[in-house]
Amino acid sequence: MKLVHLVQVFNDVEADIVEGLLKDCGIVSIRKYKGAKGYMKVVMGTAMGVDIYVKPEDYKEAKEILESINLNEE
Repeated sequence: MKLVHLVQVFNDVEADIVEGLLKDCGIVSIRKYKGAKGYMKVVMGTAMGVDIYVKPEDYKEAKEILESINLNEE
């Protein structure tokens, strides 16, 4: 399955939020940890810098969903 990079978020909590929003809209996403990030996830239970990928045909809609929210709002 071909995937395209959608966004990199700070940690797994933000990744859960993004994946939840996308899932609510019917978009399947995959998270990936590059390099030592996967190792840090196993050792420490969390990783900083999580990449979220989606199918190419879902990219435009997924990007619009993310642009409509601000993860840094309190």
